[in-house]
Amino acid sequence: MSGSNTKTKGNGTQGTVHDANRLSPTDSQREEEEVGAHTVLIKNGKEQQQPFQPNEKDEGNKTFEDVFHIIGHDGRFQIMLLVIVVLTNVIVELQNVNTVFTLTTPQHRCKIPELDGDTYAISSESQRKLVDRYIPRDDDRTYRKCHIIVSDTNDTSSVSADFRTGNTSGELRRCSQWVYDKTVMKSNLVSELDLVCERTVIRSHVNMVLFGGKMAAAFLQGYLSDLFGRRPSLIISCCGMLVTAVGSAFVFDTITLLVSRFMAGFLATYLYLSIYVLGIEFLTIRQRSLLSMFTRLIFGICDLYMALMAYLLRDWQFLLLAFAWPAVFALGSSWFMPESPRWLFSKNQVEKAEQQIQRIAKMNGKTVPKDILKQMGKSNEKAKHTVLQLFGDLRLTIRWTILYINWIVICMSAYGLAFNISNMGGNIFINFAISGLLDAIISFANTFVVNKFSRKYFYFCCSSFGAVACILTFLPIVMGAPTWCVVALSLIGKASIVAAYPLLYTYSAELYPTSHRGIGLGSCSMMSRIGGLLSPYIADLGVFFTGKMASVLPQIVFGTCAIMGALLILILPDTSGVELPETLADIREKSRKLSKPTAQEEETVLA
Repeated sequence: MSGSNTKTKGNGTQGTVHDANRLSPTDSQREEEEVGAHTVLIKNGKEQQQPFQPNEKDEGNKTFEDVFHIIGHDGRFQIMLLVIVVLTNVIVELQNVNTVFTLTTPQHRCKIPELDGDTYAISSESQRKLVDRYIPRDDDRTYRKCHIIVSDTNDTSSVSADFRTGNTSGELRRCSQWVYDKTVMKSNLVSELDLVCERTVIRSHVNMVLFGGKMAAAFLQGYLSDLFGRRPSLIISCCGMLVTAVGSAFVFDTITLLVSRFMAGFLATYLYLSIYVLGIEFLTIRQRSLLSMFTRLIFGICDLYMALMAYLLRDWQFLLLAFAWPAVFALGSSWFMPESPRWLFSKNQVEKAEQQIQRIAKMNGKTVPKDILKQMGKSNEKAKHTVLQLFGDLRLTIRWTILYINWIVICMSAYGLAFNISNMGGNIFINFAISGLLDAIISFANTFVVNKFSRKYFYFCCSSFGAVACILTFLPIVMGAPTWCVVALSLIGKASIVAAYPLLYTYSAELYPTSHRGIGLGSCSMMSRIGGLLSPYIADLGVFFTGKMASVLPQIVFGTCAIMGALLILILPDTSGVELPETLADIREKSRKLSKPTAQEEETVLA
């Protein structure tokens, strides 16, 4: 059309900018009503809108950023996507960290052999005498948890006082039955399966296999998602999550517990990656970062719900069933989710991609030019996509390696600090609720500023601030400050590091091309599970070790690792205000332009 000029966008692609001087206001208005479209120009990381006008001569110059602004980015489809994101992420969080309550270790001691109805709480003077007769004490006069006194008469007067002062020179025996304090939880998996004393490590194993499942899911989800599509992955994972969430409330031994936690980890990660990749590929530049922040906000609110339900129910079976119901609604809503047009286009299924575009446009009340995707040409990558293709040269190898290191560190720190809440002392319900509230507040605040700053520098600030707060937890111990000071620093550190987690998701997704985004994010998620596998053991360092600093060893380890990863991220390029790369060729050609447009480019775009 003679009334249009081709201009260069700040990201190096070509766009068509309408010359309003050559059209009358009536013609311009009619054209906008017929097309209902806008293209997006980038200036200082912000979107600039200009009227969109299809032109056959511009074939191969349109991008998905243009297309998604044409079909609308704030309509009914986005509301549906928002609902599905909320429901699926609620399921993920409920299954990820419910062991904070179901596996918290209550106060306990050996069961008195002569007392059939023995309870941890002393209810009579006769019970107190029997407890004093059988149960030795430590130096601080607390009952020992794993030993019982053995003597011929078990008469209180004949038992040496050494048993009550921590001197184990007398005859002691490990017990096989325990009674538990029920003031925190009336019943949980630790008391149900006796995961105490020499079986304490099973508690860490249970949290560890969760991340084994997550690692397996990360490996398979990326491959299957790129091979068969994003929508099938979403529906299948919702089905599996419903079955697993309900089934986890009926475990009866350590084997079924380990299997249920493995499946919970597998399906939670599979589900999260499925909806995240779909969301990323349906959203515009500014919305992509908001998706991650919104996800973290959901997690924080979900933690508040978990703390409330745990406080009210205090029974592990009822609690897990209360955590299973969102899976029903997530499964129902996922059937209405369309397939990603980006993925269809990358597979050269242009007609199917057109159908999905038209479907979304209809939901949003927009009119889209027919065959608009044909103006983008065809995908150049028809070969089988593998992770190895991402390591085609040294520069890209360094880039992905740094990403992997940060995923390992951030996952280890975020989950480890969450598991450590039950070991910090104080009221577990209040601690967990405060943790969730801080996560929600910080994530909500981040939604207003995430698009105003560089992705990597914002991530660096959040991660390093949280790391410093965790490391400083040693100061209250050294200075003899109250326990709440350690708890406060730990929760602040956790909230800040957790806030960096969704930023890393967004940053990584923007670095990978559409053709390899599922595999790329899947490989990152899989590598992060190395940190997840280590996190429960680091979180329990205060249980395994004794001494003045034992209680803050987890925080110091997590903080040190987090700040090292944050420093490495500064080496990578920024992605703020840049369109998603579609192929590996795009990354190689534009790797030097993954930054904001220069002043000269902005003048060219807006001229």
